[in-house]
Amino acid sequence: MAVGSLLFLVVLAIVHHPLMVSDRQDPATVQRVQEQEQRLALEMTRLQLEFEQRNHEERPGPRRSLEPNQSQGEEEATALRVAAEQGPDDVAWDGWHYGVLVIILLVELCRPSMEPESSYDSSSEDVSSEEEEDDAAEAAPRGSCTQHPDFPDRAALEHFYDQHLQGVSKDLASTCEFVAGLVNTLLEACRALTYQTFLPELENCIGVASTFEGWCPHRDPKAYRVLVPLLAPKGHSFRLEMENAEGAPEKHGRIVVELECVCKRERLLGDVLCFLHHAEEDLSDNEQGPFRVHILCSSSLLDVGKTILWFHSLVGQAWALMAHNYSFQLTAQPSASSCKLRLAYESGRALCIEIILGVQQGDTLVFLASHGAETGHLSSTVWVETFAVQEMLFFQLVSRYAPQDSCHLKCLQILIHLKECRLPTLENRVLTTYHFKTALMHLLLLLPLSEWRPEQLAQRLRDTLSYLHRGLEAKCLYHFLIGNSALPIQIPVPKACRNAEPLNLFQHLALEPAAHAQALSEFLETMEQVRALLPQRSK
Repeated sequence: MAVGSLLFLVVLAIVHHPLMVSDRQDPATVQRVQEQEQRLALEMTRLQLEFEQRNHEERPGPRRSLEPNQSQGEEEATALRVAAEQGPDDVAWDGWHYGVLVIILLVELCRPSMEPESSYDSSSEDVSSEEEEDDAAEAAPRGSCTQHPDFPDRAALEHFYDQHLQGVSKDLASTCEFVAGLVNTLLEACRALTYQTFLPELENCIGVASTFEGWCPHRDPKAYRVLVPLLAPKGHSFRLEMENAEGAPEKHGRIVVELECVCKRERLLGDVLCFLHHAEEDLSDNEQGPFRVHILCSSSLLDVGKTILWFHSLVGQAWALMAHNYSFQLTAQPSASSCKLRLAYESGRALCIEIILGVQQGDTLVFLASHGAETGHLSSTVWVETFAVQEMLFFQLVSRYAPQDSCHLKCLQILIHLKECRLPTLENRVLTTYHFKTALMHLLLLLPLSEWRPEQLAQRLRDTLSYLHRGLEAKCLYHFLIGNSALPIQIPVPKACRNAEPLNLFQHLALEPAAHAQALSEFLETMEQVRALLPQRSK
C-alpha cells in the first residue's frame, strides 16, 4: 500500500509541474499540459461546490449559503467561468492547495500499515506484563542455599525420578479413575438404602488431594482421598455459620439444621411430611425416631462424629449388597473425621480410600468438611473450610496448558518424597507438605508455563526451594487461593475470597521463635537431601 501511494504522488507531481520533468519541451506540449491543468482545476472546483451543496442540504444553518434563486447549473457555470479566467499560475496554485489535502489524506490512510503488527505470545496467558515478569524474577531469586555447586542437574534428578517415582505416576491416573468409580457405586447403593428417609442426601464424590492432583510421591499411596457432598434431607435446610479462630490458618464453621415448610408438597405429592407444622405427637413411630435428622445433630448443629458413624454404618450395609461383584475384600475403618476403606486383593496388594464429608457453601465449590475437625480444641460440631476442589482444578488447568511432559509435577514429587520418605525422624513437623505445594502453585502463576519444559527441571526445582526459603526468612507465605486476585478466572473461587486480605501461612512462625528455627532446620535437611542426589548418578 505504501508503494502505491508513492507512485500516486509521483504522478500527481508530474501533472502539476511538467517542467520539473524536463525543461526541454516544445510550446505545443506546454500548452496541452496547461489546458489539462485547467480542466483538472475546473473539475476539482465543481466537486468542491457539490460537496458544499450536500452539506447545506444535510445540515441546517451552514456557514455559507447560496442565493435562493441560484440554481445548481448556474453555480457550476459561474465556477467554470471563474476558473477559466484564472491564469495558469493561479490554477497551479489552487491545484497544489488540494494536492496537499490529498497527501495528508493518504498519509492518514497509510499510517496503520506503517505500524508494526502485534504478535501473539502464548506466555501472555500466564504473565501479561513486564512488571509481572519482574515480579516473577524477584519472587524466585537465586539464594545462596540453592546455588551450591553440588546441586543436581537434570540428568541426576531424572535418574532419581525413574528409580523411585516413575511407577507411581504411570498407574496414578488409572487408579484414581477406579477409585472414583467404586466410591460412586457405593454411594448409589447408599442412596437406595436411605430412599424415602429424612437423612442427608449423598452426591457423587469429587477426587481431591495429591493423588487426584497428579503428584502423589508414594509408590503405594496411603489414601486416595475423595470428598462426598451432603445435601439437606427433604423438609430441612443447612445454614452455615462461619467463624475464624484466632491464629488459625483456616476458617471454621458450624452447620445449622433448620426445618422448612413443605406443606404444599405434602398436599400435592404426599412424599414428605412438614415437620415444621406437624406436632411430634401427631406423627407415627415410623415417622419419628431413626428417620429424623436430629440423630446426627447436637442440639440443632450437625455433628461431625455422629455423621461419620452414620455414614460408616451405611457404607457397610451398601457393601454387603454389592460385595459379590468384586474380587477383593473391603473393610471400613472409621475415624473421628472420615471413613477409611481398605481394599485387600488376593495378591496381597492393598489400597486405601479416605472419604470425607462436606457441605457446600452456596453455589461455590468451597466446602465445610469433616476432615481435620478433630484437631486442636475444635468440638465435634465444628467443620473446617476447605479449598481442596479448587486446588485440584488448578492442577488440572495447568496440566492442560503446560508443555508436554511439564516438570512441575516432578518438582513437587521429588521434594515431598525426599521430605517424607528420607527424613522420617521428626514426628511433629513445622514445615508441611502443604507449604511446598503452596510455593509451587505460586510459581506456576508467576512464571510462564512455557518455562516449565522437561529440560528445565533442575532450574524450576531450585526456584521452588528458593521461593520457600525466602518465605521462611520473611516468615511470610501467603495462601494460594485466599486474597489472590491473580488467580485464573477458570478457578471458581468466591469473589469475597479473591478480594480478602491475603492469609499468611507462616504467621505463627513470627510468634514462636522455636517453631521458626525448627522450620529452617527442616528446610536445610531437605536441601541436603536434594544435593545428595548428585553422587547417585555415578552409582
